[in-house]
Amino acid sequence: MRTLRRYNFKHRDYFITVVTYNRRSVLVDNLSMFWESWDRCRLGAWVVLPDHFHAILNVGDGALSDIMHRFKVRYSRRYRDANGSGRVWQNRFWDHMIRDEDDFRSHIDYIHYNPMKHSLVTDPFDYEHSSIHKYAEQGYCERDLLSRGKEIVNGKYGE
Repeated sequence: MRTLRRYNFKHRDYFITVVTYNRRSVLVDNLSMFWESWDRCRLGAWVVLPDHFHAILNVGDGALSDIMHRFKVRYSRRYRDANGSGRVWQNRFWDHMIRDEDDFRSHIDYIHYNPMKHSLVTDPFDYEHSSIHKYAEQGYCERDLLSRGKEIVNGKYGE
């Protein structure tokens, strides 16, 4: 397998998608492990679904690959300690460096609409494992997500 090279820009926001091995449904049932596995990272917008998650992550002074490697290793250890052996994650992850404000907003919308895309809810505001509620409280997320669904999903978001 060839080595994947990623650009390392400091203090940038990245949209990331990480998928479990064979799309096993292990994330929602182990949310405390998920949150405990992040190393001083603050996720911006995020949604945790049973078999994958999306987030916007600011890398600060770190390198995205290192941050994601540490997260995956920590979560895997916690998961195996609690549930036995086995792989937890697919190799690699999808990333996209946020380019501007419009790109940022479209990725936030995609993240928050994602539970509806996967038919987990009929209204993204009904999904509890999402930052949509925080964004709505702060006035950054409107109910028009429902009416803009096809527009939101038609982008290239790495899933």
